[in-house]
Amino acid sequence: MADFEGEHLLADIGNGTMNLLYLTDSQPQENRCWTEKIGVNQCMIRAKEAVLRRFGSKISDSTVEQVLRTGTAKIDVDYLACIREVAASYVAELFAALRSYEYDPATTHLTIVGDGGQLIKHFGSYDPEQFTIVDDICAAAKGYEYMAYRQMLRG
Repeated sequence: MADFEGEHLLADIGNGTMNLLYLTDSQPQENRCWTEKIGVNQCMIRAKEAVLRRFGSKISDSTVEQVLRTGTAKIDVDYLACIREVAASYVAELFAALRSYEYDPATTHLTIVGDGGQLIKHFGSYDPEQFTIVDDICAAAKGYEYMAYRQMLRG
C-alpha cells in the first residue's frame, strides 16, 4: 500500500466481474468503488462462439484458456488468430469500461490483479510506467483483508 503514492486505480479482473477501487496517496476511496459484470469468462465464451461460427467446430475450454493465459497454443494458426482477435476486442472493452470510470493513464496509475492481467499482458497495449500487473493470485484477497483490518480499527 505504501507504494500507491498519487492517484491509483486498482482493478481486480476475475472470472465473472471486474472490481474497481481508486486509491489516493495509499488511501482507499471507498466512495469510488464499483463492480462491472465484465469477467474473463465472458471472453472465454465469446472466443468459443467465434471459433464455432467461423470454423463450424467446437474448441475445448482448456485450449481457449491456454491462449488467454499465455497468448498462444499448439492449434491451427487460423483458430489461434480467431481467439486472439476476440481477446484483443475484449481487452479494448475492458479499457473502455475503465475510461467510463474516469481512468486516465496520464494521471492515474493502473494496477491489475486477477486473471484479466494476463489478457492485458498478451492482448493489450499499455505504458509500463503507468500500469502494473500483479501476478500474485492472492493479491485481491490480501487487499480485502487489509481493508477489513482498517475498518475494524475504526470501530
